[in-house]
Amino acid sequence: MMNKTFDTTTFLNHLAQELIANFAIAGSATTPGLVGGAREKAVRDKLSSLLTKAVGVGSGCVIDSYGNTSKQIDIILYEKDLCPVFTINDNPETTYYPCEGVIAIGEVKSALNGKELDDIFQKILSVKKLIRFAKPRKNELIGGASVTRYRTFGSTTSWDCTKAEEFNQKTKRTDQIFGFAFCGELGINPDTLADKYSDLVNSIENHLAPNLISILNYGLVLYMNKSQNAIRYWPGDDSDSIFVSSKRDSNFQFLIARLMEIIQISRTVDYSAYNRYITPSAGDVFLKGEYRTLE
Repeated sequence: MMNKTFDTTTFLNHLAQELIANFAIAGSATTPGLVGGAREKAVRDKLSSLLTKAVGVGSGCVIDSYGNTSKQIDIILYEKDLCPVFTINDNPETTYYPCEGVIAIGEVKSALNGKELDDIFQKILSVKKLIRFAKPRKNELIGGASVTRYRTFGSTTSWDCTKAEEFNQKTKRTDQIFGFAFCGELGINPDTLADKYSDLVNSIENHLAPNLISILNYGLVLYMNKSQNAIRYWPGDDSDSIFVSSKRDSNFQFLIARLMEIIQISRTVDYSAYNRYITPSAGDVFLKGEYRTLE
């Protein structure tokens, strides 16, 4: 008797159904905070089981070395082996991740409605506006011009590059933190959702907007180029509309596939940026004290 072939699509569909069941079970918790916490943990656990082990899946706040802190974030994907993590009493709500090590962030909602959409935009914007420390350096290979080197997540090696290739988190999609939301169901009319989403996108700079929303029991919210009938993950460029897909199956798989791609293609700054979170501030503080002459 031949062994059955393992079907990954069926497996991922089962995981999606488990999440639907987990969302329902979490609803029996006694306070809204406990309900939300249970649902967020279920999603984090599924992501941890599916994504590469080099990527950590946590929650908390994202910080930059200029003194800025994001809002509380449900899901934070970060380079697990390199990124320093600062946690107070092992509490996920008081855990802080340097933005240089964060690949993607996500929000978990039981239902997507107008109020929750506002919250998703505010949470994601609070992370995307953080500034990764990117110090230009002279590259003698291109005539001594100053360029900002980049590296891929999981590597300590930074690459010399041309001006066209240098790191820029505002203009280059690969250099931005990916923002997504994962919702149990749709709690608003799709046309109303598209209109409100469009208004929110138009109220901020393009690079600060969410990239993708996956609605477990409904479909996806994406950017589109209508003339080319092509999906986009960022506003601006050649995307010209908001598309609310009613494809009910495989949208969880779509999110996982996109996150795996983001992990592979995303770039960040030189590894030395982490030193700014650890090294004491420069100054003469260490030069104060008593001197003794060595014999």
